[in-house]
Amino acid sequence: MDKKKVSVVVPVYNAEAYLAECMESICAQTWENIEIICVDDGSSDGSGEILESFGRKDKRIRLLKQAHQYAGTARNQGFDASLGAYVIFLDGDDFFESSLVEKMVSAVQESHADIAVCKSRGLDERTGKEHSLAGALNMALLPEKKVFSKWDIPEHIFQLTAGWAWDKIYRSEFLREKHIRFPGFRAAEDQLFADLAFGEARGITVVDEVLVNHRTHVPASLEDKKDQYWHCGYEMLFAERSELRKRGLFPLLEQSFVNRAAGYLTWNACSITDPEFFSEFYTYFQQKAAGEFRFSGYPPKYYHDPFTYKIVTGMERLSEKEFLCGRIRELNETVADRDAYVEEVLSYAEQLKKEKHWRLPYDRIPPGSRLVVYGYGDVGRDWCEDIRRAGSLELVMAADKNYQAFGKAPVRVCSLKEAGKAEYDYILIAVYDRETADGVKDILLREGFLPEKILWFPPAERIKE
Repeated sequence: MDKKKVSVVVPVYNAEAYLAECMESICAQTWENIEIICVDDGSSDGSGEILESFGRKDKRIRLLKQAHQYAGTARNQGFDASLGAYVIFLDGDDFFESSLVEKMVSAVQESHADIAVCKSRGLDERTGKEHSLAGALNMALLPEKKVFSKWDIPEHIFQLTAGWAWDKIYRSEFLREKHIRFPGFRAAEDQLFADLAFGEARGITVVDEVLVNHRTHVPASLEDKKDQYWHCGYEMLFAERSELRKRGLFPLLEQSFVNRAAGYLTWNACSITDPEFFSEFYTYFQQKAAGEFRFSGYPPKYYHDPFTYKIVTGMERLSEKEFLCGRIRELNETVADRDAYVEEVLSYAEQLKKEKHWRLPYDRIPPGSRLVVYGYGDVGRDWCEDIRRAGSLELVMAADKNYQAFGKAPVRVCSLKEAGKAEYDYILIAVYDRETADGVKDILLREGFLPEKILWFPPAERIKE
């Protein structure tokens, strides 16, 4: 395969908490023929020093600087300085699988596509947990072909991805030929870039692997300050519609764009939590955006999501107070439905518990065995009942760490210490799963129970007749 140079452009603004991990993951890429162009967007923390340190260790790194003009302008500056046949735009607070560049460039080379897009995962900075990213890559919308374009799915082309910059690789000549650049908005600039690229591309392909780890709820990021930058979304949507019209793409892609715009504004309407910013967002919608987009002028079936249609058309005709009251009423109904559903599930589970019986595996226990059952939960109670009914086995006692709670049980339930003094052949661990059983076995061994006398079997389930 032709090992052409790939340009990795990284805009950086006050990302010192995560920048080292980001840079290490880029420098460790298995596709070594890369240039790493970092654009310091006027950082006021230690980001610049971190980049300079990496630059001294890896000669593939070039550091550019600009006054704070936001990520879109920084990406444009990096791309203008790039020399690679392909370019990928990564963010300074994310980190990447070492095979990211290799698998992405291999995909566009093998398929002769203009763009490749990969899967990604989220990492919540508040909880430290991984999570899926809504709308990142909608595999259900992909046509059944390796390389596709707007002509294959014109009504869904913009719904394939969330419109982020960092999960795609582009053929550099394609971007220059089609004059696709990032706008200078403070936020929402990457959706315009990605959508225009998808609209202009002759070929798009997908890498069906998670290659990007995207941090969410980063305190310093614009993503976590969306409330105060609500106006950027409107600017982006107006600019995108204008560009699509100018390029002659709007007639073919109108439905996809209308759904993109409606979905974006629905997301804002449902996620802006600051009352003052929400009021500004809503007022602007009614005074400007509603007349521009005329969402109610399209039939309901034109929309991919009925909820989105309901929100944007509701915003057109309802006052802010009426809209919010409706949303509160819907939320209350949702909570009531949830509570009723939970109650129904719990009731059903209780009924199943009454009807279900965890059967003792008689065939795996020698006849005439004297048994201690450890654990007097659902499994333990059923096993004790089976042993008492069986004429070939003897129940010595049950044991449980909470033995004092079972004073009125139909069988004798004692402590583990007392069970250790009894005369028995086997002690049965009465739990559902192997992992728990292994933990209980460790406890029994520490208490002096002989390993050859400890048994566990996956409990067999049957419905009571």
